Amino acid sequence: MSDAHAALQSAYAEWRRLAQAEGSGIRAGNWAFVAQCQQALRLLRETIDRLRAEGSSTPGTASRPVNQTWRGTVLELIELQRQNLLSLQKRRDRLATEVEHLTRADRNLRSIQRSYSAPAPSGWSSYS
Repeated sequence: MSDAHAALQSAYAEWRRLAQAEGSGIRAGNWAFVAQCQQALRLLRETIDRLRAEGSSTPGTASRPVNQTWRGTVLELIELQRQNLLSLQKRRDRLATEVEHLTRADRNLRSIQRSYSAPAPSGWSSYS
């Protein structure tokens, strides 16, 4: 196994770890942690791109391009990221529904408050 191959294998393992950690952060609502995972994933993608470029230029790799070597792994990692995105969308939808319910409750409470509050004295009554 070449150094580039080993480094790429390690980078993909780190991607898996970060994607799983990101999913845990999403489920826990730990948004600072999710942001840290996403930043680390952005940096890791740059490393993976560099390693893949190095691996494709290594002699003896023409028979098995890097893309084919890692296809299953990359598809698995993309699926992890897709699941994280779906979790985020579901969470956002639930929160939007909750905000909508709270806004409606606030309007109802204000309406009830106006119904039960004493009417403001009319300015005309002071001149009679």
